[in-house]
Amino acid sequence: MEYEKIPFLCGRTLLIILVLAMTGSKSNGAICPAACRCENDVLRTSCASASLEFVPIQLNPELHELDLSRNKIVHIHFSFPFYEELIVLNLSHNKIKTLGNSNFLSQKNLTHLDLQYNQIENLTKESFKGLKALSHLDVSNNSLEVIQETTFRDLHSLVVLRLAGNKLVHLEAGLFRSGKNLKEIYLNDNQFLEIPTEALADTVRLRYLSLSRNYIRYIEDGAMPNLPELHTLLLNYNIVTEIHSDGLSTLISLMYLDLSNNNLTVMPTESLAKLSNLTTLTLSGNFITVLQPISFRGLFNLKILKINRLMTLKQIDVRTFVDNINLEKINMDYNLGIIKLPTRLFHGNSKLTYVSVRFNGLQNLEAIHFPLDQLHELRLGGNPLQCNCSLGWLWQLIQSYKTKSINTSTNTKSEKLIPNIDLILDEHDIICEGPEDLHGKHLSSATKHQMDCSVGWLAAISVTITVIFILVVIGGVVYWAPKRRTKSSREEKLRSSLPEPNIPRKSDSYEAAQIEKYILQPSMMIHNEYRTLTPWDPYGPSVVNIYEQINDNRERPHIVYV
Repeated sequence: MEYEKIPFLCGRTLLIILVLAMTGSKSNGAICPAACRCENDVLRTSCASASLEFVPIQLNPELHELDLSRNKIVHIHFSFPFYEELIVLNLSHNKIKTLGNSNFLSQKNLTHLDLQYNQIENLTKESFKGLKALSHLDVSNNSLEVIQETTFRDLHSLVVLRLAGNKLVHLEAGLFRSGKNLKEIYLNDNQFLEIPTEALADTVRLRYLSLSRNYIRYIEDGAMPNLPELHTLLLNYNIVTEIHSDGLSTLISLMYLDLSNNNLTVMPTESLAKLSNLTTLTLSGNFITVLQPISFRGLFNLKILKINRLMTLKQIDVRTFVDNINLEKINMDYNLGIIKLPTRLFHGNSKLTYVSVRFNGLQNLEAIHFPLDQLHELRLGGNPLQCNCSLGWLWQLIQSYKTKSINTSTNTKSEKLIPNIDLILDEHDIICEGPEDLHGKHLSSATKHQMDCSVGWLAAISVTITVIFILVVIGGVVYWAPKRRTKSSREEKLRSSLPEPNIPRKSDSYEAAQIEKYILQPSMMIHNEYRTLTPWDPYGPSVVNIYEQINDNRERPHIVYV
């Protein structure tokens, strides 16, 4: 195949020689095609959208910038040997299928090469030979499936590499061994099933990595190589369901992380806690159901948080953001399952200036939900709000925002809740779902009477019912108290007229029992035989008279038995 092209190439080379011979010197003999725009004073030529099928060879050889984008160029063989001074070359949006070998060997000063949106199917070890000064290479949106390990070996100065929009599944280990200066790599819109850890291990100075729109499912322990300078990682639009607790621990300098539009069902709190320098986090479009207390633990430097379109989110704990003391902006739009916000949810974030809770399921909002004195912008539109007097504070806030002043002549509670009249509101999107008289209308169109709780008919009815109840209770007490007193006195008189029943008292029976205990029974059982004991006579013949022994001359004493 290559031999068949030799006559054609020889003829073309001869044509180039003839043109150069006819034009004389390189600088003075340059010819600018009609479809091109040549700026020789700045050594720049643009032939974009000129329907060219070949690279023009009659341009100024001293060109620094050449734009050949949006043409019909199929190959570039031997097209640039005489443009040695090129710094920027744009070949995007053509029909190039191969770069061949050593076709950029003369471009030692080239720093930017744009090859995106062609039909390139492979890259060889000689495709970029000689491009030692190249710093920006864009080969995105081609048909690459495999890249050889030695393809980028001459690109020692490469800083930005774009390989997005190809069919890459794997990258060879050592592919970036010569790219010690690489700072940005774009691998999005390919077919990676996992992070190309081995290939990225050599990019120790990498600061930006995009792996968006691939098929990565798990981020396992050790999936991310040690990239100490990486500050931006894009993993959005993958199918990530789980992140190991140490899956991101090597990214000690990471500041921006996008995990949106994946399949996460629970907050990867343990994984994120290792990213102490993270300032921006996006988790929108996942399937997280609950935000637990301290879901963003350890993210003390977090400033921007986006948790939009969490369609299955039902609950937010009041302590969700307590660790995020530097949080400045939070987006919580299109979370349709959120019908109520925890009270004082954002009051622990003293630097918060922007809150957006648009298109949620919120029906009621209270002023205490938001730190109004520090906010600069508050977005509430698209919620099915019930515009009763409980939203009086928001109505007053809108009026104050519209007029940029507060009417201090009326001292109402709602005015006290509005310390910041410069707060930006999306007032045109705050529309009432109810009550019926305000359905489909802007909250700002409601009247002061509809928003005033102090004179509302509901409050008046409540007060009336309460007063009636109190009067009924007092009347009942006044009416029934005398009747009850009269009835009691009658019962006492009737009770006093009846004879008192002879009921033995407990004390009398108790005393009788005690006395009987000390009375000796007339008969006793001794040794199973019954004997009759005669009453004791102290003066009987068998009894000694103790008194006579004491005094024989004394008369017999008179003993009285008690």
